[in-house]
Amino acid sequence: MEKWFKICLLLCLFGVLKELRPSEPFLTQYLVGPWKNLTTDQVYSEIFPVWTYSYLALLVVVFLVTDFLLYKPVIVFEGICYIMTWCVLIWGQGVAAMQGVEFLYAAATATQIAYNTYIYAQVPLSKFQVVTAYTQAALLTGRCVAGILGQVLVATGLCDYYTLNFISLAFVSAATVVACFLPSVSQSIYFHRGKPREDDKVQDELNSQRTPDIKDVHQITTEDGGSEPEWTLTSVYRLLWIDFKASFSNAYMLKWSLWWAFAMCGYFQVLNYIQPLWETVAYSSGATNIYNGAVEALHTLLSALAIVAIGYTPVNWSRYGEPVIAVISLFEGAMLYIAGTSNKLWVTYVTYMAFCITYSVLITIASSEVAKGLKQDSYGLVFGINTFLALFFQTILTLIVADSAGLALTPPDQFKVYGGYYVVLGVVFISMAAYNAGRRSDRYRAET
Repeated sequence: MEKWFKICLLLCLFGVLKELRPSEPFLTQYLVGPWKNLTTDQVYSEIFPVWTYSYLALLVVVFLVTDFLLYKPVIVFEGICYIMTWCVLIWGQGVAAMQGVEFLYAAATATQIAYNTYIYAQVPLSKFQVVTAYTQAALLTGRCVAGILGQVLVATGLCDYYTLNFISLAFVSAATVVACFLPSVSQSIYFHRGKPREDDKVQDELNSQRTPDIKDVHQITTEDGGSEPEWTLTSVYRLLWIDFKASFSNAYMLKWSLWWAFAMCGYFQVLNYIQPLWETVAYSSGATNIYNGAVEALHTLLSALAIVAIGYTPVNWSRYGEPVIAVISLFEGAMLYIAGTSNKLWVTYVTYMAFCITYSVLITIASSEVAKGLKQDSYGLVFGINTFLALFFQTILTLIVADSAGLALTPPDQFKVYGGYYVVLGVVFISMAAYNAGRRSDRYRAET
């Protein structure tokens, strides 16, 4: 077995274990139940918004620290944050303790970037595509199994919501142990940039496009006459700025990145408040059978299948990307609005699954299209910037519609707003598609 494959398997094992959190689909029921005795208003308006604000605040710091600490320590720290999250969730009491849970969970999710980029520092460039598929499949597998496990244990009466948290704690603890056995990394993108690997032709292309003065900043002459990279905070800043300008100067890539940021903003908000919506609808309709875990498992499985299918479907996204974005955004808006107006729990389940599946497909396409226009080592930077923008927009949205300092809308009313948000996004891309179609038509008539 090749070394890169062993490392990939170990990372995938970590990915599966850290996502095996069967208690997560039932978090709201746990918080408002007899174990914590919190009110729905406290959970929706005082506790859940903390995740958004904390994630935004931590993301930039985590991005740079991940590169500086060479990935592995940050991956281990992610596991520790998950352990602390579930310890406080199990034994903590009161609003302040649960806000601490949201902060710790935000720290864990922010450090996800280390998981996403660690493998690229450990495997040959020719294996990047396959290891990306493996590591993402590991996350989906963990989430799917967690959903099924949680649903089965709750439905059969073998565990209540409180006991499920101990199972989650056991799995994230095991994941942290696995992370400790990951091989250390010797170089990173910005702070510890070593000599280019022999097969890293993309890196050579990036270096060739940098100005001579920037390249000279990173070279020193050693005693034996060779040269090694020398990195300072100034040079790191200049490299970040150069990569930023190179990445976002392409109008096509900028268009996909903007959709990425706005759509991810809405997606994060839906994930954060779908359980409150289910709890509200279940209470008002008198539903007693809760299938949150099964729904999470099913949409994860269907999303994975849809992503694989779209990967084998040849489409000229430069031509059809805008219409597809527009149609899917309008569809997602309709699904969310229906979820916000329905008093039937099964309807909210179906609309949520439809939203998640279409989002997963389109964000995969967006990631692929953006990656095509990037130098390989700029992808982490662009991913971080797009995620930061998404969280910035989400912070504004949370302050307005969810936070106790804003409108503090009920979950159904929030989902009506989120539906309108995606409709507006769809209308914008319909306008862009119509404008570009008109330009193509004008060029065609001019040429003929």
